[in-house]
Order: sequence, then structure tokens, then C-alpha cells
Amino acid sequence: MKTQHLDYERLFNSGLRLMSIALLSGLFSGLIVQNVSGEEKNDVKETPVNEPAALIEKNGCLQGVNVKDFGAKGDGKTDDTQAIRAAVGAARKMSKIPQHPQYGYFVTFAEVYFPSGHYVVTETIDIDAVKLRGENYAAIEQTSADKDIFFFPYAWRQLVEGLSFLGGKVQLNLGNPNVDTGHVTVRDCHFLRSNGVAVQMREGSNSTFFKVENCLFKSCAQAIVNHCDMNVIRDCWITTSQGMRDQAAIVNHGTMHVENLLGVPIVRRGEDGFSEDWNDPLGRKHTGSNQRWIDNHNVLHIDNSRFGGEGGGFSAVYNFARYQQKYPVIPSSVIIENSYLYNAQSTAIVLKEIPNTLTVVNCTGLVDAWVVRVDPKLDLDTYFSQGSQNCRVSINLANNSGGLGSGLPEQLLPYQVNELISATPPSKGQWTRGQFIRNPNLEGHYTPEGYVKEKRAAEDEPYGWYCVETGRPGNWKEIRLKTLFE
Repeated sequence: MKTQHLDYERLFNSGLRLMSIALLSGLFSGLIVQNVSGEEKNDVKETPVNEPAALIEKNGCLQGVNVKDFGAKGDGKTDDTQAIRAAVGAARKMSKIPQHPQYGYFVTFAEVYFPSGHYVVTETIDIDAVKLRGENYAAIEQTSADKDIFFFPYAWRQLVEGLSFLGGKVQLNLGNPNVDTGHVTVRDCHFLRSNGVAVQMREGSNSTFFKVENCLFKSCAQAIVNHCDMNVIRDCWITTSQGMRDQAAIVNHGTMHVENLLGVPIVRRGEDGFSEDWNDPLGRKHTGSNQRWIDNHNVLHIDNSRFGGEGGGFSAVYNFARYQQKYPVIPSSVIIENSYLYNAQSTAIVLKEIPNTLTVVNCTGLVDAWVVRVDPKLDLDTYFSQGSQNCRVSINLANNSGGLGSGLPEQLLPYQVNELISATPPSKGQWTRGQFIRNPNLEGHYTPEGYVKEKRAAEDEPYGWYCVETGRPGNWKEIRLKTLFE
């Protein structure tokens, strides 16, 4: 009977050739590499461990490793550091990267299993080429606030699930030296009171798809920091730390998609070091928290997420990604849709830099807040140095419920792709012939005292203004309803 092979061909493309070179040069040192003849090659000497029956291969299948078989107690008192290290070392010996003549290299990693319990560690434990799984959120506690729990030197094909992490500095310190086709998943885990970042994908791990799913973060200094090309955060709960000062719960340096996030803020507005002053478009002075949910340094997409208003809430996003004049591979962006932006003390988004794309649509919960505020340190009159004709920037703030308005400065109004609204023709910004601004005073307008109906008769107000000549601010023609069709 002819042997049937699984179709891996579509999964192992040309990128694996780069990976195989890295693997053969010792990237995953100590792993067993098998060639088609079945011979095993391992030039790295390992400290021998006592291998119980759990390590025996049966019927050609790799067996998982139970940390209790190596002496771990899980009683919340005993130092289980060495027992867990021994279990990880044994599982690592069982992991293989076979070489197939048709499919090339693929992985078969062994599992380190933590039965339900409370495991105490006092040192950082290196995890390399093994899967980690816990029973009923088995807890691993780091007693030293300045030490990580698990450090992954080559988190390439990695799965961590079903565990709770308590204390320590970085609880899952993940990363690899930009190995192609990386795929790392952290799911069904709880992270409590980390002194640093709960889950970190280190800088340099570009070619990795990094997922955090169905996890709980509570009182961690920061929840997630991402440095890889693609990061997905889905179905998670985050309660921020009381000590989060001028920081974000999440930091993104790559491409990040956030979906179904429920956030509960612990707000410390007004306290020294936790606040910043700002002026709104009506000239009113405010003091808001400098705490926030996400710091974006590249590309960010948020959908169906709730940024809570407990304690007044704080901003969903601080954007630090500057627009790129020449079209990049992935232009900087902030996109928020179908989300709840509860914030009564600041704005939904704070722009420390202007991204290529800014979109906030179909959102609610703004209460007495604006959608956007721009850092006053930005000189918007000279920010787009080459002019709007060549500047690839688009702003879409549409169909948002509640709030005081967009909050956009006049210099950013030309870049809107939705309807342009202003009570006066522009006096700043680079405008293009053909743009139209509608006058909202036909219905009413905002004042420092709130929204009021226009007292003058509608026929005394222009319908809007039409740009007839490109420039700063361009030449504008008044449009009135009486003469529109004459």
C-alpha cells in the first residue's frame, strides 16, 4: 500500500530555506535533528537527567513531561526551580526537527505539563523548544521582583496555555533572532502583579506571528509589549496597575490587531507624576491622566473593545508613529472601530505624532470628551513640510456617538475623507481646489457653555465654503442656499 503524506507543501515555502540554515548553524542548539535515514545528530553536550518512564517513546510517539516526575511539589512553599528546569531539559531532548526530502524541516516539540498546584521559583528558567501547558491554571510564582519567570531565547514555534503567573519582573520574556515563519501563541493564561511586562515579545523578533488569546491581566505594571511583525490580542481582560505612571498597558512596535478587549482602568488623575495639563479646542484647561491603554509606534487596529470609564477612564491610544512622506511597506496608522471609548477627562486619542491613517468610526462612550487632541509641541503649520499634495495622510472620524466633536486642529481638517465641517472658512492648513466645508451654524454650534442653537436666521448663514484655489489656506468662495441653484 502506498504511503500517504500530509500536504505540508503550502506551509513550507521558500522562507524555510533561511530557517533551515539557521537551524543547522545551531540556532536551536541541543535539539535532535533527524535526517531521512533516521540518524540523530546532536553535537551539544547536555547535563544528563534521570529519565522516568514518562519520557519513554511508545509506538513512535513522543510523551509529555510532568514536572512532578522531576520532584516539583507545587505546594506553594517548596522552591521548585531546579525540578522545573530538569523537566524542561528532558522535554527539550525529546523535541525534534526532522528533515524530510520533500517537505524540508518541520517541528515535533515535547510538552512540559504542570498539574494543578502552586509552583514557587526563585530564579529565571530558560524555555527552549518545548510546549508549556497547565492544568486548571496551575500557578507559577516568582518570589524575586527583579527576576523573570520564563525566558525564551528562541521562541519560534511556541505554545503556552492554561497557566497562571504571579509576581516577578517579566513573566513571559519571548523572542527570537528574526527567524522566519515564527508562530507563538499564549492562550488561556492568567497574569497577576508583574513588576515589569507580563508578556513581552522582544525587539528583533520581526518575522513572527504572535497571538495572545483568552487571557486575564490584573495589576501588572504593563500587560503586553510587542516588537514582531504581526500581533493579535483577542478576547482578553486587562485591569491596569495602580502604579502605571506615564505608561500604557500595551505597547506596540509592529502591526497589532486588538479585538474583544475588556479594559478596567485604575485611574490616578491629579496625583503628582500621573497627570498632564491640556487645553481643548474651546480654550478650556483640563488636567487628565497620563496613563493610557495603548502606545502605538507603528500600525494599530482596534475592533469591538471596551476601554472602561471607571474613575473617569483614560485615553485609548497615544500615537507615537509619525507619518511617512514616501509610501512605506506598511504606513503608520491608528484605526478604532465599533468600540467603547469611555473617557470623561481627556480624549480618545492623543497624537504625539500624526500617522498616515487615523480612523475612528462607529464608536461610543465619549461622554464629555473629544475624539482627538494633538500634542501642542507639534508645529502643525510646518509639520507636513512638502505640502498636502504629496502627503499621504487620511483622517476619518465618522458616525461616533456622544462627545464634543472631533477636536481636530484647523491644520488637520484638509486631510479628512469624511464630511468637512467648520463654522468659518479656513485660516490655516494646506487646502486643495475642490474641497468643500459645510457650515454647522445652520443648526447650532459649540460654545464654552455648551451646544447652542444659532440665533440668526438660517438664510443669513452661508451653507458652506468651496475652495477655488489651492494654497495656504487657499481661496474660498462662500456658498449660500439661495444662490446655489441660481
